[in-house]
Amino acid sequence: MQIYYYCKSCRKENSFKSNASNRFELKEERGIQISERCKKCGTITERHINRFHAKPNKIRYLIVGLGGIILTILLLLIIPPIFIVFVFPSIMSIPFMSWKKELRSASNFNRVLIHD
Repeated sequence: MQIYYYCKSCRKENSFKSNASNRFELKEERGIQISERCKKCGTITERHINRFHAKPNKIRYLIVGLGGIILTILLLLIIPPIFIVFVFPSIMSIPFMSWKKELRSASNFNRVLIHD
């Protein structure tokens, strides 16, 4: 999941990767005040943990979608095409489930705030 914040000086959106699934885990990982260097202007900004927000990772969509297409092509070579009608919907539902999981985890991160 990508964690985003806005730079105070240039007001551009920056991001960093984290394995934290919520703000409590991010607090344990990085602390209550997080210092990050802006990738656009180079200013170091120190932000409270509640000033960060999460967005779904779009690269995962592409990887899972391409994996589903490749798996479908491989199955076309192995099994008769009549069975693809039954298998194709379940294979193509994998990217959709991945997308829903990413949206849910980003929403859960953004929903909970830490009170001092």
